[in-house]
Amino acid sequence: MEGNFFSTNPQKSANKVTINSFMMGSLFFILTLIITLGQDKFSHLIIFQLFLAIPLLYVSSLAYSKIGYWKETSDWDALGWFTNTTGHLFVINAIGLLAVKFSSLLAGVYFTLFCGLMIVYTLINIKHNKQMRSQKIFKLIFLLVVVFFGGILFTF
Repeated sequence: MEGNFFSTNPQKSANKVTINSFMMGSLFFILTLIITLGQDKFSHLIIFQLFLAIPLLYVSSLAYSKIGYWKETSDWDALGWFTNTTGHLFVINAIGLLAVKFSSLLAGVYFTLFCGLMIVYTLINIKHNKQMRSQKIFKLIFLLVVVFFGGILFTF
């Protein structure tokens, strides 16, 4: 399992399923609130990303649940990572785009702080596990691309 580019362990997978379940419940509440308040008050890109986050997080939970009892997990690891990361990044983007309604400065600080902290997180990860350098850099680049094209690009 260690040699897989997206490998995770069963305990970490169980934690991700729990987090995804909480996130999906929160998203259902948020989307119900948006529909109640009037969707015309929110950017279509915000609503689009929040809606798409739900199936992404759901499929991520299904994939990560397989890791606990399947012998070969590389396909489940990859699917779980991709859907989990993309779903969470859509939520991150939606919050940043919502911040624009209050202030461009707030949105800029939000996205800068998020990206900066993720860069620091990645550097620390690489420092403690140099063999995983290419994996961590790939994951950081993926994160930055999704945040840029789903959030930052529409902020200014």
